Amino acid sequence: MRTAHILGLTRFLLIFALFLCPDTTQASNFVSNFETLPAVERMPPKVGTWKYTPTVLICEYAPVDEIKTRSAVAFWQDQGFKFFTTIYKRDSLNKCKSDTPAGFIVVHLVTQEMHKRMETDTLAETHFYLDNDTKEIEWAKIYLRVEPYERVLEHEIGHALGFLHYNKEKHLMHERWISGGWDPAGLKR
Repeated sequence: MRTAHILGLTRFLLIFALFLCPDTTQASNFVSNFETLPAVERMPPKVGTWKYTPTVLICEYAPVDEIKTRSAVAFWQDQGFKFFTTIYKRDSLNKCKSDTPAGFIVVHLVTQEMHKRMETDTLAETHFYLDNDTKEIEWAKIYLRVEPYERVLEHEIGHALGFLHYNKEKHLMHERWISGGWDPAGLKR
């Protein structure tokens, strides 16, 4: 009987709280073992924009084919982003070996060193240089562990364009591949 009273009171307080809170505070349903959750972003966080129109360069040992590369770049072009060109496994400017490939998004195979420190379920990793004063991105490097699953290269190019993780279910920039999808909300230029 006491349990039924507590459940009834809990239900009343929940309904009362819903009337007090504006609609904008409601979040999607979730199941979690965490006691507290971080605040939910309304749009994918973006930390900067490119100083120059970037060129996408696929290095010699990068485990991605040309069709997937062009498809990933086309996805971002559909969102309004511009690329100078896409170069597939030709590196006449030696940008694949450069520590600071200004103006380029360079796609590599994960190095042995990185492979050792990456978590086993990490499919790829992106590094980019952002000028903290101007918020301009000068270069980016994408490291792929294996031939990318669907959406992985698009996701990593999103990081190279300055987007951070956005954990909305089915969103392209979701941190977990299995929970992500093709939702491009907030990714338009």
